[in-house]
Amino acid sequence: DTVLKEIFMIVDFRTRPPYKTELNTVIFQDAPECAPEDMSIFDIGKEPIPSKEQTSMELFMRELDESETEQAVIMGRKADDNGEADNDETCELMRMYPGRFIGFAGVNPLQAGQVEEMERCAAMGFRGIGLDVAWLRKQLMIDDRILDPIYEKCQQLGLIASITCSFMLGDDFSFSHPDLIWHVAARYPKLKIVVPHACWPHVNYALAMAIRCPNVYLMPDCYVYIHGFPMSEEYVNAANGWLKHRILYCSTYPVRSLRQAREGWMTRNFTRDALEHTMYLN
Repeated sequence: DTVLKEIFMIVDFRTRPPYKTELNTVIFQDAPECAPEDMSIFDIGKEPIPSKEQTSMELFMRELDESETEQAVIMGRKADDNGEADNDETCELMRMYPGRFIGFAGVNPLQAGQVEEMERCAAMGFRGIGLDVAWLRKQLMIDDRILDPIYEKCQQLGLIASITCSFMLGDDFSFSHPDLIWHVAARYPKLKIVVPHACWPHVNYALAMAIRCPNVYLMPDCYVYIHGFPMSEEYVNAANGWLKHRILYCSTYPVRSLRQAREGWMTRNFTRDALEHTMYLN
């Protein structure tokens, strides 16, 4: 770990700082108490997060520094009952802490004026958008044609589309199949696509899809840094070899603290080269 800190800093590609409307999103709601055998795998072994518990940006910034995180993406969310974070508040944080945050605007394709909102956010310096379309009240497939104006505008403006995709979203596994990402990537070959949750549990399909789609970057986040997820080692193997340049690290804070996520990722079987690429160069 000491050697690694001398080599590179970290870019954390998905965070939601404890700030204003972010606190209303589902990710900041504490899980109800339950028997150990009923605990979610996301909560087993989770250590306290002072910045979350105290809703403190000061503590969050301290945690960024202590975890050697040079920059963090603030991933926007507009997901109906799962919460909406205000894009203007993301912009506030970008201006309050120059150089530390990269803004991704939350977009809900079922709301009016979203293409114009993307143009407005791009003009304010945002670098991408965040989509959680299978978490909307009217769940959408990732490749639904209603999303075409969103993807077209992303490609036109050079924005990155972050499309959350895993078994956590949607009513069944069909909502998280990698084919859906493939369809969008093929339809918009100049659009860079980042996939939080990396289509888990369709791991082998997701890796094969990423091989075929050079504009897709997988971000397996907690499915790697929380040890014990089935098939997670396949993401590590891919990052050590043929997908070294297209797998990204993120903490998905506050699923875990910045420190615990970092340690969980760095203690997997990544080569030093793969750590540097996934956590910084990519």
